[in-house]
Amino acid sequence: MQRIELGQSYGNFKTETPFDFSKNSSIGCGGFAPCVAYPCDDGELFALLSRLDADGIPFVVVGNMTNVLPPDDGLQKLVVCTKRMRGISRTPNGLFVQAGVSAGRLLRVCQTEGLLGAEFLAGVPCTLGGALFMNAGAGGSYVNEIVESVLVYRRGRRVELSLAECRYGYKTSAFMQNGDVILGGRLRLKTGSDREIAERKAYYLGRRAHLPTGKSMGCVFKNPDNGVSAGAWIEKSGLKGVRIGGAVVSNEHANFIINDRRATSADVRKLIDYVKDTVKSRFGVDLQEEIRYLE
Repeated sequence: MQRIELGQSYGNFKTETPFDFSKNSSIGCGGFAPCVAYPCDDGELFALLSRLDADGIPFVVVGNMTNVLPPDDGLQKLVVCTKRMRGISRTPNGLFVQAGVSAGRLLRVCQTEGLLGAEFLAGVPCTLGGALFMNAGAGGSYVNEIVESVLVYRRGRRVELSLAECRYGYKTSAFMQNGDVILGGRLRLKTGSDREIAERKAYYLGRRAHLPTGKSMGCVFKNPDNGVSAGAWIEKSGLKGVRIGGAVVSNEHANFIINDRRATSADVRKLIDYVKDTVKSRFGVDLQEEIRYLE
């Protein structure tokens, strides 16, 4: 494995060597990376990425790693993990939230501050950076509905993008194509009572109560635009319980793939491809992944 070390000139980031993807990803698969760094705020993240770019050190930025599939042979890159970026501050229209803030922390602050609008994220195991990256949604609501602007790192510059510039769509955004790294986002929220916020959180948590437990990446596929969910197409194809190696299509929710027998990333990838091929051959429906392959 290539050795990557960050000297004192980079700053006093917490680092670990090596970084084990299988212990840090929600699917429990993947090999190793040489090193991980944990910046504590958007300023530290910006400084770190600027220095890595200047020195030509390859890197990949991750959050909770709940919707990613790392490779079995790992990555020869520095991992930059945002989970220690937990800062939240008030703005005239709501909150500025750093990329590493979890949905749970965001909602606790919203309830304390009496701010309404983000309750659909209740129970979603994401960081705000990941949610902004993929336009995360639940219960028919999506992050773009509460975004005012997004602050990004772009090749040595700090850039604040308007909502329109983020080019949000269903489970997609400009960030998936342009290489920007999300530092944080300004959320436009409404004033609400403690009771109203608590009731809405409970409602969305209740909607998630039926989801499978175990090691997974959450929903693997986007819903097609034909009005039938990806899970329904997979179930119609008779694929619930289908297994490749240690990876299995959940019997509870067909859009989940569970690692229940020490699955490798290769097992998961083969099962994803098998599901796509089967649904396509039986119904002519093209399923597209919403999970991200780390490369």
